[in-house]
Amino acid sequence: MRAWIVTFVFGAALALAGAASAEMVKGQATTVTHPSLSVSGTGTVEVAPDTLRVTASIITEGQTVEQARERNARIVQAAMAAVKALKLPSVATKTLNYTLERVIQNANVSLKVDLAKLNLPWNIAPSDLAGSSFQISIPVTLGYRASNSLTVRIQGAREKLSDGAGNIIDALMAAGTNQITSVAYSLEKDVSAPMREALTKAMKDAQTTAEAVAAAAGRKIVGIRNISPAYRLPDSYARNVQARYMGDVAAAQFAATPTSVTAGMLEMSANVQVNYELDYNPGDTKFLSEQ
Repeated sequence: MRAWIVTFVFGAALALAGAASAEMVKGQATTVTHPSLSVSGTGTVEVAPDTLRVTASIITEGQTVEQARERNARIVQAAMAAVKALKLPSVATKTLNYTLERVIQNANVSLKVDLAKLNLPWNIAPSDLAGSSFQISIPVTLGYRASNSLTVRIQGAREKLSDGAGNIIDALMAAGTNQITSVAYSLEKDVSAPMREALTKAMKDAQTTAEAVAAAAGRKIVGIRNISPAYRLPDSYARNVQARYMGDVAAAQFAATPTSVTAGMLEMSANVQVNYELDYNPGDTKFLSEQ
């Protein structure tokens, strides 16, 4: 009996407390709608390249496979030795895209045939036999061609890369390479510092835009709901250099007038998507007494 009385009293107390609580919150705000503002910002910084790559092609031909291969290997070795003689710091060379193929030219042969002597199983009028001929294309092997590419990479300050580019081009062409196919500057070392700078600029750009839009709408920024940052590493900065080997005269000209290929600056960009929270007016609040 006592246990039942205690339970009844405790339940009654909870019911009274709930009623009192409901009475207390009547007229107080239950939901607050904060308007939001989504903006984007961009930031760009210029960075100096730290890596240079010069790629040259070596193409040789010969009547036999061995002749084409031997000539190609000789020029590649001479080109690598010429680059080594420059004594550039942190230089590295490698070959790629080696091919060895047969050089073919089609020869067209015209054959006249006396159809009357072929003993064909159908009748042919004499007028059909006049001028009967066939065109035959026969592949003729002219020789063999060996192709190889040599890439030279150096790293260092931008001024050193500019000087190195010209010296490497002159050395490769003087050694007998056929063509300089690519001169590219890139950023390959630590990119964290320029990345942070670009992201900082992007965030400041977004903040400036958000403040201007919020002020025009009569609101103030009171918080940030979320931020989505992104950045893009700089692409290689390729200089258009088309140098072709034209014999000893070209080699002498390279030696007399050094090639100049200046390294430009690279761009690193970043962008952010920011969702800001704005302040609210009294009309943005809903009350229990209004429901």
